[in-house]
Amino acid sequence: MRHKKKKYIKYKKERVILSDILPFEIPITFSNRHLYNFLLFCKIKLVDGKVVLSKNNTEINQLLVKLLFGINFSKPFSADGKVSIGDSVSIPFTYRVVHKENDFRELNIIHPKNQLAIVEFYEKYKELILHYSDVSSFSIRKPFRVAKYTYFKDKLHLEKLAETNDEVLEVIDNEYENLKTFFSYKKYSNIHKFYESYQYHRAEKKYNRLFKFDVSKCFDSIYTHSILWALIDKETVKKYLKHSKSTFGNQFDTLMQKLNYNETNGIVIGPEFSRIFAELILQRVDLNAQQDLEKQNIFHKKDYEIFRYVDDFFVFYNDDKVKEKIHTTFRLKLKDFKLYLNDLKNLTYDKPIITEITIAKQKVNDLFNSSLSYKIEEFIEEIEGSDEVNKIKKGKIYIDSNKLITKFKTIIFESKIEYKDILNYTFSIVERKLEQNIKNYFTIEQEKNTEKDFIKSNLELLDFVFFLYAVSPRVNTTIKLCRILRLYTETLNLKDKFNIDFKHLIFKKIYDNIFFILKKNRTIEHTQVETLYLLIALNEIGKEYWLTETNLASYLRITKQEDGSFHSDIQLNYFTIVVSLFYMKDKVRYNKLREYILEKVVEKFEEVDYECRIKETELTLLLFDILSYPFIDILPIKRKLLTLYKVDDELLQNGIIGSKQNWFTNWTDFKFGAELDAKQSQEVY
Repeated sequence: MRHKKKKYIKYKKERVILSDILPFEIPITFSNRHLYNFLLFCKIKLVDGKVVLSKNNTEINQLLVKLLFGINFSKPFSADGKVSIGDSVSIPFTYRVVHKENDFRELNIIHPKNQLAIVEFYEKYKELILHYSDVSSFSIRKPFRVAKYTYFKDKLHLEKLAETNDEVLEVIDNEYENLKTFFSYKKYSNIHKFYESYQYHRAEKKYNRLFKFDVSKCFDSIYTHSILWALIDKETVKKYLKHSKSTFGNQFDTLMQKLNYNETNGIVIGPEFSRIFAELILQRVDLNAQQDLEKQNIFHKKDYEIFRYVDDFFVFYNDDKVKEKIHTTFRLKLKDFKLYLNDLKNLTYDKPIITEITIAKQKVNDLFNSSLSYKIEEFIEEIEGSDEVNKIKKGKIYIDSNKLITKFKTIIFESKIEYKDILNYTFSIVERKLEQNIKNYFTIEQEKNTEKDFIKSNLELLDFVFFLYAVSPRVNTTIKLCRILRLYTETLNLKDKFNIDFKHLIFKKIYDNIFFILKKNRTIEHTQVETLYLLIALNEIGKEYWLTETNLASYLRITKQEDGSFHSDIQLNYFTIVVSLFYMKDKVRYNKLREYILEKVVEKFEEVDYECRIKETELTLLLFDILSYPFIDILPIKRKLLTLYKVDDELLQNGIIGSKQNWFTNWTDFKFGAELDAKQSQEVY
């Protein structure tokens, strides 16, 4: 047997910028790719509080470094390309996404200067991160080793490259073309994989009951100094290390404070590095709890088994007294770190141990197998005057959206779950069913009503999908909805495959539903990212379905006055500004609205003084995206912004403006389908 040749490729340390910095819930037009490329192009490093520009050390790149990393323009570069970064305290860009019904979650993007600091922190302390991630016996999602790209040079690997990959983490012993985290993780890349694992089923076989509990507002509650107590212990820290700044724990504590405007209560939410910070603390909680339980003669893998996924705990046990002692012990050990349990989410299951969500998934799967499948029948047709026969495939599909909605609502009610608990799974199944139905459609004999029936059924399917989405719009489900819409647009735009009137029936249905959702969810603080995806999706179905200027303004909560001017009482945030500009591009119908938004952009910068301006992540991201904005000539605005950052020389301004096509927003060469594929592979939960 011939062994496959295995080749390992070490990744650059800067890939932290791509993998561990940004929240998942960001617009599809936004990324750190171009920042990453700039770091490599100039070989930028952070050494002893100085930014080092090791390559392409030009005057323009020096200015870009100062603008990008919030370095005061009074600080000079040395001859060997070094400049002091100065105060590394910054203000993260905070935005909101839907979390629960009538509730939201605040996420953060940190300043580029702090992103660079995290690159160097990972490089310096990666081995210690791994060491302190291996303390707990309970954790099932923890850094295990530095991820590396494993390439198997064989035919099977090459064939697999073409397949869609739903995984995010480089799970041990699996291979990935694109790694999405700096570390490889043990053992599960997704909590749902734990439910289906041998480990879960083995525990169910051994124990009669399962108890689930979690930490209340874990990331909001974490006290940054508590990392020191987790890595050593509180008394030792207070007695011997109170003033020591050089330890790993102190460095991590300081880093998390500075990137969050010196906040010690709560850590930024969204990035992977925050999950690692929390993991190190919870590892110590696990260990302390296990040791305390042993003193009570309660032993792991004998009296109980615990599995912890981030801040969710799964306790398998037989004796209720053991469960109560475990629960009390964790309550006390968490309190030592200023963390508390969320008793409203406690759940207990008896054998057979099956969760409400698992029951609902099975029912949804059965429903879709019976209601969404394109049924294919094969007929034999004799050829006159020949012994040969023709095999003819005929297809039939019938979808009733009203019946589907009723049956789905029944599943939600009977399973005692919420829509949000199952919509990700539901949309993934719909996408796979639709993809298979399209393949089947192109294999069957086209008869008189074949195309009409196919289109009619898909109009019904769209009604069903948009009904579900409107009930619980979230970023995850928006991405999955967009993947479904992308299947329609790519299929219906195939040349000579569909009647043009039928094609526009589908596109009109998509437009009407998106317009309804945009109208229902006019820009408010906690529904922007979700609906901004749909704004981009509208671009994919053609100019016949562009929003009117008035409708787009209304979605942005901008009022069009009788004299044609615009007015708004709210301040648009960075994401809403750049995505709306991306949507408008150079379309003439939006000239006045675009002009109004750009005026508001300048005001946004003018309202803040210089020292605060260079600290604010939102303004830094917006500055670079406006400087690279390509669709219409806004040179006076670009010059105005650079002047606010103390770049007055026009030649230098020209050099900065022409330096890159894209910075954070992918203005050019944007491909909706490719970005959706990349986005799907980044999902953590």
